[in-house]
Amino acid sequence: MSSDDGLSSCQVQFEACDEFVGSQRSNGWVLIEERFEDDGYSGATSDRPALQRVLNLIRKREVDRLVLYRLDRLSRSLLGCASILHELRECGVGLVIVTAPELGNSAQDSFMLNILAAFAEFEREMIASRIAESRVRLKARGQRIAGAVPFGYEADPRTKQLLQSASEAAAVKWMFDQAATAKTPAEIADAANAKGWRTKETTGRRTAKQHGGNVWTARQVIATLRNPVYLGLFRDKGDFRIGHHEAIVSHELFAAVSAQLEARRTRRPGKRYQIDWPLKGRITCAVCGTPMSPHTIRYRNFIYRYYRCRSTAGGQRPCGRQISAPAIEGAVRQNLEMLWGVHLDEDQIRVHVESVVYDHRVRSVNATFIRPPEPEEDPDSREVEVPLGKRRRRDA
Repeated sequence: MSSDDGLSSCQVQFEACDEFVGSQRSNGWVLIEERFEDDGYSGATSDRPALQRVLNLIRKREVDRLVLYRLDRLSRSLLGCASILHELRECGVGLVIVTAPELGNSAQDSFMLNILAAFAEFEREMIASRIAESRVRLKARGQRIAGAVPFGYEADPRTKQLLQSASEAAAVKWMFDQAATAKTPAEIADAANAKGWRTKETTGRRTAKQHGGNVWTARQVIATLRNPVYLGLFRDKGDFRIGHHEAIVSHELFAAVSAQLEARRTRRPGKRYQIDWPLKGRITCAVCGTPMSPHTIRYRNFIYRYYRCRSTAGGQRPCGRQISAPAIEGAVRQNLEMLWGVHLDEDQIRVHVESVVYDHRVRSVNATFIRPPEPEEDPDSREVEVPLGKRRRRDA
């Protein structure tokens, strides 16, 4: 995680923690060799690889204290921070904050920690709000929001907007001209490589690692020829918006190249799979109360279905958990059939299941069913809450 102050890198924060532990060596403190950092991960979620490794060590009682530079390095979610602090207390592991070493385990200190956690979440939400407002303003002005700088352009150091790179823009124009004369993407890639041209080379902002600068391939040429940014447009959620940057090719040339690419397509459009989700809109996460949405993973000829805990704000996953759709649907169907002694299909499940709550902490679900009314039955008795047994198999 990073911040806007002087200690914004994980390396500097780690060194501050190392120095603090070194000052306590006379008290028997020893820093373990393994280093834990989640650079690039959002502090809003606890589903971070390094954090999970730390929690595993804590649960195994392999560490005595957890040393942080600042509390918001642990979590920027009040719920997540409270959960981790509770687990630390349960495991008897102390928490030391370098910027607030006076905080201990008293009731007053716990109160202060909760206040700090609340401020961390408030700060995160304020930052997210400012970013959202900034995105709206940038869109209204036709300006670039974020993302990789495409080949043919450079980012203005001050405004971060797109400016044409003379040499790269000429290469882009040449590729479009070649494609308009029925040259194949593979032929264009070979010719570009023969000229000594390479793909866009960039430097990672966090890691300073070099990316790109490779030889051209047919796939990369196709991506370039289909990119509307060269028309002066930006993609925006399946649509386009007019950009403030200068176009490299004309609409006529772009249309001619698009026609050439479409005429060369040989495969049919992919088959759309009709996937049934009988619990869609009915299943929620017990921890954060967030609706769990359908999610699929395609691997070769197989489709794996899951219900995933996702936030409706910004696509964040508060708990980062998912459960196998066939597993939970099968458990719900089994309980329904046991209640009424009849086989039920997906449509009947939709009718008779009011809600399902999944709790990944204990790997169990609770379902509320609506059974058909018997003659002269009191309608208030139609709702039946049935606890479903703990699942034994891992739910990914």
